[in-house]
Parts: sequence; structure tokens; C-alpha cells
Amino acid sequence: MDIPRIDAERGVDDAVTASIVEALDAAGCCVVEHAAQIDDMDAIATELGEHIDRSSIGASDFEGHRTRRLGAPLPRSATFRSLALHPAVMSAGDHVLGHATSWRFSAAEYIEIGPGESAQRLHRDRWKYDRVEFGFEVELNGMWAVTDFTEANGATRLVPGSHRLPADHRVSPDETVPAEMSAGSLLLYTGSLYHGGGPNQTDEWRKGLSLQHAVGWLTQSTNQFLECPPSEVAAWPDDLLRFVGYAKTGNGLGYWRDSEDPLSAVHPDRDFPRGWAIVRPD
Repeated sequence: MDIPRIDAERGVDDAVTASIVEALDAAGCCVVEHAAQIDDMDAIATELGEHIDRSSIGASDFEGHRTRRLGAPLPRSATFRSLALHPAVMSAGDHVLGHATSWRFSAAEYIEIGPGESAQRLHRDRWKYDRVEFGFEVELNGMWAVTDFTEANGATRLVPGSHRLPADHRVSPDETVPAEMSAGSLLLYTGSLYHGGGPNQTDEWRKGLSLQHAVGWLTQSTNQFLECPPSEVAAWPDDLLRFVGYAKTGNGLGYWRDSEDPLSAVHPDRDFPRGWAIVRPD
């Protein structure tokens, strides 16, 4: 099965949304081409490049010994903040994770695969949750192509359709397809899809911004309240703050102190309704 490709050059309208939904159901993945401007990707590379000396090199074969990873892109990149609620992401998340009371941002990581890096072991992102078999999707993840992704420079490799495979089924690298895409494209895939970073056989660095989103009652992959503390995010839009985690979720999760709305920690001068329950029992 090939990776479905959807052109969003004219925006994410109902037709594009329907195509994304169809692709995620059938293949568990898709590439949304022209989802953002190349200038946006260049700006992200510049903004995050100012912190690249703080990035970590993988300490294991899985992380990659020639791969740089930089965290906390939301507070470090204003351009990424403007794309975090991209309509393609939101439409895909609503479809894949809409069975839950809420879903939210879980993590993002700026990943640069360097020359000579080997292929990453194929995996499912949902395995981070102790390999619990939920019986439904709990993650909707993705990757912004900050630079062009080619098979030669380490484009993410996926096994389209593998989101439907049973838990004990394993796939081989021969079954993978490279998610080749131009800068500004967005790869989306479910947490059940087998995938892995590809080998970089060029002399260039493949740069991408990895995204993770999960149902609201799961622990976020990175501690967003340390990366985005109240003292530093007061100027951010409310919808982005809610998406990051300053919101109640599930039925009685995430409230603060005396049954207070967590957003009141960011805006103590504003009045918010109190109460910890979202869905009242019958």
C-alpha cells in the first residue's frame, strides 16, 4: 500500500478534511502536501537553530548515534506556535481521537538525522504506554518536513495499513515505504502504525519537527507545565494553552487547587468557573 497524498495548497477545506479522514482510516497515515509555507519551515529552523547546541545525540541505537534531538519547540519557536493548531492536525485529531472526552498536545521534538545514520528500528508510538492494548487509538502523531525528505536522506519509513495488524504481529523493513515529501508538507499517522526514521545516505542533515498528540487522560510525553510554565505563556492564545494542557480533561482530571480551572494559574486576574467534573453522572 502506498502512502496517501493530499494537496492542501489551497487550504484545508471540507474536501481535504474528508481525504485525510479516509486516508487515516484506510492506511493509518497520509502526507498533506503544501500544508505550510517554506518560509515557515525556514523560520522554524532559524528559531530552533539558536538552541541547537542544547540538543542531545542519541544514547542508543533506537535514538540514533548521528541524530540530534531538540525539545521544547513551543516556547522556543513562535512560528511553530502559529502552526500547532493547524487545521489538518485538528481535523485528524478530532477524527482519530474524538472518541475521548478530549485530546491534546503531548510533545514535539526537532529531529535532525545526520549523514551516515542507520535506519531506526520499526515501532509503534503507542508502545510508550507499557504496550497496553487499548483496543482503540490513543495517539495521533506527525512530522513537519522542515527540509525536503527523500529516501536517501532519511525520510520516515512507514508500513501503511499496519495500524490494523494484531498486537503480536511484527513487520520487516522490506514492507516499509519512505514518506518522501517537500519542505512544508505534513506527515500524519496514528499511534498504532509501524514506522521508523530512515537511513541517511547523503551528506546533508534531514530536519523535521516531530509531533505527538494523545487522548486527554493519558500522561503527556513531555511535561508541558515545565516547558510552558504559567509565568512564560501569558501572552499565548487561550486555545493554544488549552491544547497544551491548561484544561480539565476526562471526567474530573486536570483541575487545579480548589477545583479551579488550570488556566487561572496563567491568568489569576480573570474569573473562571470552578468545579472538577466535566461530565455529570446521571
